[in-house]
Amino acid sequence: MLELHLELFHFLRPWWLLGVIPVLLIGWLLWHQGRARRGWHEVIAPHLTERLVLKSAKQQRQPLRWSLPLALLCLVFALAGPTWEQRPQPVYQLNAGQVIVMDLSMSMRATDLNPNRLEQMRFKAMSLANDYLDGETGLIAYAGDAFIISPLTRDAASLSNLIRALSPEIMPVQGSYPQSALELADQLLREAGYAEGDIYWFTDGIETRDQTELTNFVRNHPHRLAIMALGSEQGAPISLLDGNLLRDRGGDVVVPKLTPERLQTLAELSNGRFVQWRQDAQDLEYLSSLPPLSRDGSESDEQRGDAWYDMGPWLLLTSLLLFLPSARRGLLLLAGLGLLSSALLTPPVYAQQASSAASEDGLAWHQQLWQTPYQQADAAIQQEDYERAAQIATDPLQRGTANYKRGAYEQALQDFSQVDSAVGYYNQGNSLMKMERYDEAANVYREALRRDPNLQQAEQNLELAEQLAAAQQQQQQGEGEQQEGEQQEGEQSPQDQQQSGEQNSDGSGEQQQEPEAGEQPQQQQSEEQRQAEAAESNEANAQDDREGEEQQAQMTPAEQLSEEQRQQLEQWLNRIEDNPAYLLQRKMLEEAKRRDRQSPPQGVEKQW
Repeated sequence: MLELHLELFHFLRPWWLLGVIPVLLIGWLLWHQGRARRGWHEVIAPHLTERLVLKSAKQQRQPLRWSLPLALLCLVFALAGPTWEQRPQPVYQLNAGQVIVMDLSMSMRATDLNPNRLEQMRFKAMSLANDYLDGETGLIAYAGDAFIISPLTRDAASLSNLIRALSPEIMPVQGSYPQSALELADQLLREAGYAEGDIYWFTDGIETRDQTELTNFVRNHPHRLAIMALGSEQGAPISLLDGNLLRDRGGDVVVPKLTPERLQTLAELSNGRFVQWRQDAQDLEYLSSLPPLSRDGSESDEQRGDAWYDMGPWLLLTSLLLFLPSARRGLLLLAGLGLLSSALLTPPVYAQQASSAASEDGLAWHQQLWQTPYQQADAAIQQEDYERAAQIATDPLQRGTANYKRGAYEQALQDFSQVDSAVGYYNQGNSLMKMERYDEAANVYREALRRDPNLQQAEQNLELAEQLAAAQQQQQQGEGEQQEGEQQEGEQSPQDQQQSGEQNSDGSGEQQQEPEAGEQPQQQQSEEQRQAEAAESNEANAQDDREGEEQQAQMTPAEQLSEEQRQQLEQWLNRIEDNPAYLLQRKMLEEAKRRDRQSPPQGVEKQW
């Protein structure tokens, strides 16, 4: 027998409880109709009622008045998903390896797709990584040369963040050289222990001169190619970031066109799949529905979690029994359709992790349908609604940016601490600078420079942090010396007063001597008066200087800066990095220098 824990009782789909309202309305109508029928007893004499009102009709109507509302009520509660029990739900992980390859040539900014091919490619790639792939996934971007953006990982959120930052402008070498990208994909899979894997390739086409080289690669490697082609056969101009159209050396507008037959031949040769871009999700469903190359898998204890067990099917059986009295009235067919639809649309077990993630984001259901939490948080930051952005952001870098801009520097420091990169340490330093913890800020700026020596913002802020830290330390030492001086002055004050009294008594004795000349006392008096006034003036100036020094000592190092220096400090500290594109660009530039190719890659000959 099932044990009910009232403290854990809740509904998995509480919106279905709104169905109670029409059920109550139906029950009221049936009760009102039955009461109207009973009204004949008030009109007809009691001794004639048994003759005129048929008992069989009354008996047929009576069960309908209570069985139909109860059956509908049980059906509503069943659809709402009552639950009070959690059961272990192991997560089965498929031991599969795949690599996403993205074409970042300038032709991806062609406008035959709205708004351009690049935006649609990034959207499709993020959806593929988050919703369709199982196992470990790597990421490679290429233009005139190819670069590893991420090794194989199971962290789909990290891949999405990287995909969002990719654009043709950050690529060190312009052009289109897909052969280098496929070779890197093969290298990633082999180093991760996958002799064969799937390569999901997003591109807008290949050149004829690349066809032979790519065909040889497919024949010599066991990997499957799942290719999505973006663009149209008519093509469209390439719109640059400055709004101008890309032109060739002759001054003509470049219009890249898609030739899908070449890509389709490669996909079929590798036993993979080819699809052209679609507005709906059918292209991704078709592309990712290939049978797995390996059936090996494992149950992960780390991802094992409890799931709420849906008790709704028990109420469905009760509802079916209550519908039986209505069978002769044709309502059983309607009930059967309702039970069948609920059984098909309602899974018996709902994972706790998925439901709790939606509730933690605090997002309305209609917002979850159209925008991801990252997009909503980004829109909130653009609208300067930083508090809402901090509540709904799931990415620590984005959440830290929102907290920093709304002045919650301590919380921003905690968020940036979760980002193990040069940008994360740079933003930690900015948060510490805002909290006037200059020594700590200097340390994290040094760590940011250690990870990325070319991060000029961190180098500038490090110099400023060291200066402010030295000023802060000097201020603390001055305050300590001042406190010691005041303490010593308080201890020596009785002796100073006694010596002052002795000097005054001696001076008074000297003043009692009679002068030899008659005008001498007046001259001495005027001379003493001028000396006294000069002494008072010097003492007042000295006191003003001491007060000024004390006020300056009480000011923080940041307050001691000039207006120009404060503006420069604010300008530096407001440069919060929340986009990994800069780091990716620096990484690819350094890798391109290390390769030191003897001759440029083949794709450099074409600049789009």
